[in-house]
Amino acid sequence: MAMAWMPRRKRAALGIAFALGGAALFTAPLTSVSVGSGPSRGPSGASVNMGALVLCAIMCAYYILCWHDARVARAREAKEVEDASAAPAKKPRIGALDSLRFILIAYIASGHFIHTATHNPFLLRFISQINVVVGAFFVISGYVAAYTTTELGQRKGSKRLDNAVEFVITRIMGHWPLHLMVLLLFSPVFLFVDLSFHGVATAAWNGFISIFMLQAWFPTSAEVWNAPTWFLSALSFALMVLPYGLRILAGQKKEELRRSLVILTLLSLVPKVAYSNDLHAWGIMEGMLNAKTHPNYALFNSVRFSPLGALFEVLMGAVACRLVMLDKPQEQVRKSPSSLAPLLAMIGVLGLRATGAVELNDMLTRSAIFIPLWIVFLMRIHRESAAPGGSKLLPNFFCKQPLVFLGGISFPIFIVHQPIGQIFYKKAVATAILGHSLASPQPSGLHWFFGVYWLIVLFVAYLLQKLFLESTRVQNASKSTVTFLISKLGG
Repeated sequence: MAMAWMPRRKRAALGIAFALGGAALFTAPLTSVSVGSGPSRGPSGASVNMGALVLCAIMCAYYILCWHDARVARAREAKEVEDASAAPAKKPRIGALDSLRFILIAYIASGHFIHTATHNPFLLRFISQINVVVGAFFVISGYVAAYTTTELGQRKGSKRLDNAVEFVITRIMGHWPLHLMVLLLFSPVFLFVDLSFHGVATAAWNGFISIFMLQAWFPTSAEVWNAPTWFLSALSFALMVLPYGLRILAGQKKEELRRSLVILTLLSLVPKVAYSNDLHAWGIMEGMLNAKTHPNYALFNSVRFSPLGALFEVLMGAVACRLVMLDKPQEQVRKSPSSLAPLLAMIGVLGLRATGAVELNDMLTRSAIFIPLWIVFLMRIHRESAAPGGSKLLPNFFCKQPLVFLGGISFPIFIVHQPIGQIFYKKAVATAILGHSLASPQPSGLHWFFGVYWLIVLFVAYLLQKLFLESTRVQNASKSTVTFLISKLGG
């Protein structure tokens, strides 16, 4: 009876959320969009607006409903008998995950250079929220890691977790070779900037931390050379901890996993709250600011580039995956809630922030709103993909061949989009190579060359995938390196 009652309440809450969101969306004029403005006063004298308060109230109500659901599920699970002797089930392939990686990367890559193509305030604010969306990238990394290294339907890890050294080296070597190749290919660009403006010592230091993926540990230098690869730096640290974390998570029951997810979420949220409070920056939009306009860019960098923060988000993804992997057969037959609702909610949050209807900073939006919605979305996509029946709308869409193809080259896109963008758009580099920067932001729409830039990125990414990542020589060299490192590190 309770389980039948809860979905109705959730549907009502979702309807109220969309109604409030829609009202805020259509009542906030784009021409009045400004950063950090609002009529109400928040903690430490920070400026917040009514839209942010309403959104936070909606999310609090949603969390209360989730807590009630967890209590009902705990009572049901306590009556179930676990069969520890059952053979591990075969894992179905979740094809949608590859396409989702591409969509995340496409958004982040566009956000890095959208300012070169338009002055439209809504487009700029909507696509510049990369500090919010990048957290989803860490979560999906943890989700995939848990799915490939723990057993389906059982509370144990697979043999892949037996050797932590092999686990870490194998996965880091999955992205390090291409990272090195792109650094080598574009080293003239990176060195030109450093040598022209900062000198030999700085160029040598930036090269060192870039090659060995240490950038995330140096907040003010995290974006040197190939800026987005700070993500690889933070992810590499998370991978060093992950085999030990996965062993613990693999042995947890659903009740324990839910508790772990709450704890990880709170640990991730605390530094964001501290950052917002100390800078009185509860309502700013960091994606629209730079080192000169942000109240304390170094502190902001220490929060957004934090390897420890990345670890929390990777572990959240692993916990979410384990919650689905422990579903009982009767739960798998039961129709899963649609993944469309959290997807629309995430897009709605980005849209409301873009209009100025909701003024809540990137860091709080990421940890308190976007990441929880993304986790729900991933879990529902997973259940819809693995279920024998029910709605397959979004899983089928994400498994369309064009998206599958783009998902296959998503990592090269991520690695190469920034260096190519520097050639076309970075003033010093573009002037030296092309005579002038090709940045030409339009008053309302997008400049046509932004599309050309994307076509070049896709073409170069495809070449890197085919000629480098799929090269037999490269694969053999990578395997030899992995074997050598494992033997030397005692794996």
